[in-house]
Amino acid sequence: MRNCKRLILLMVTVVMLSGCNSTPDYVIPQEQMAQLLADVHVGEGVVDISRSDFRTDSLKRVLKQSIYAKHGVTIEQVDTSFVWYGHHIEEYIKVYDRVVEILEERAKIASLAADDMQITVAGDSADAWSGIRYYVLANDAISEYISFSISRDENWEKGDKYQWKLKLHNNRSALNWTLFVDYDDGLTEFHGETSATSGWNDITLVIDTARIAERVYGVAYVELTDNERVFVDSISLIRTRYNENRPYGRFNHKKFHYGK
Repeated sequence: MRNCKRLILLMVTVVMLSGCNSTPDYVIPQEQMAQLLADVHVGEGVVDISRSDFRTDSLKRVLKQSIYAKHGVTIEQVDTSFVWYGHHIEEYIKVYDRVVEILEERAKIASLAADDMQITVAGDSADAWSGIRYYVLANDAISEYISFSISRDENWEKGDKYQWKLKLHNNRSALNWTLFVDYDDGLTEFHGETSATSGWNDITLVIDTARIAERVYGVAYVELTDNERVFVDSISLIRTRYNENRPYGRFNHKKFHYGK
């Protein structure tokens, strides 16, 4: 009888422990929740970069509902799950860490696919960014910096303006970034800034109207503190044509000549 009681007690203990380590049936499981939140994060980046396409709250809701439909969940299920995870912070932290892993995995795949890819962009105002639009910057992440390089094609013109724009989240340290342009005569111009503000940031480089540009490139990095993770999304590189009636200023552009 004593052994039987011990066995029953052991079984009850196992059931209780297993219940503590799993989510209830009405809560979205951790992996599915992480995949869902990763897609929501990307969707929010799409909305930020394509504001003209999502002018109303109803259009934004449609996008979010389509993400929920992809994962086979309803708004009610998501809200209920958020409430449960909000009362189980350790479990929510696990989900959040997994979201970061998913975004980093996607960033790595996209960056590999984008290697050596040159996109030709026509039009007087166009987004020339050909890489991924979201990054996680951390000491243990795929990359601690963002960079790009685009070469001259038939759509380039003298006096083009390039505005590199992005959105920062969770940064305690400043973002340091610089835009460069190489000309066919061996001259290089560059413009650098430091941006410490979370949210939208941008930096602009204007090509000399008297020279022919061969390459435009840039690099951005954060001097990360211990355990700091900076999220960057909605990256764009907007090229605008020169207008002689409204010329762009070329303030703080520095230069050096590396020879030809």
